[in-house]
Amino acid sequence: MRTTRILTTAAVAAGVLAAPLAHAATPKPVCDLVTDPSGDVIPSTPGVDNGDYDIRSADVATDARKLTAVIRLSSLAPEDTASPAARDYEFDFVANGHAFGLEANLLTGGVNFEAVVYDTTAAGSRSGTDLGAVTGVVDAKHHEIRITAPLSLFAPYASFKQTYVDQLAASSARAVGQDGVTSPDGRVAVGAQSTALVVDDASSNARYTPGQRSCVRVGK
Repeated sequence: MRTTRILTTAAVAAGVLAAPLAHAATPKPVCDLVTDPSGDVIPSTPGVDNGDYDIRSADVATDARKLTAVIRLSSLAPEDTASPAARDYEFDFVANGHAFGLEANLLTGGVNFEAVVYDTTAAGSRSGTDLGAVTGVVDAKHHEIRITAPLSLFAPYASFKQTYVDQLAASSARAVGQDGVTSPDGRVAVGAQSTALVVDDASSNARYTPGQRSCVRVGK
């Protein structure tokens, strides 16, 4: 009996030692940091598909080198090069106390993407500096606008190793006759044209920590 007891105790100890170590659960990716109900657009023009302006959600995410913003819509048609009406989409955020905007302009004649840092705000318009060319995707299939910028573009104003990103907002606008040309000194004016109309917007108090797992595929 004594031998049996010794073997049983040893076997129990071995079983304890062999048990797998518990691992902390992997955090779920953040998603839909900005949300907006459907069907809340300001009526624009008869014959215009308001779904192309109807924001449903938006997100921002970073990896070690890039930042990508996504604006999701109820529907999205590709840019119409024959239309006199430009469609403008923008994702705004604040980092290190500086306000930034990532813009997609579906213009007469094509589409362009740009990044802006804002420094003044006046009634009906904002003034800022064009940070440079960025890349983007007009994904009609998935009803998404995706805009990607290198983190180095923001380096003079914000270090994404030392800050969180907040004051998130997304907007859509319809502007007849907007040419989207930046002034020679790099200044841009947003919403200054009398023909510009913000059709939908959404904002959020959520914060995003750079490098945090996200449903956004950065750079895609």
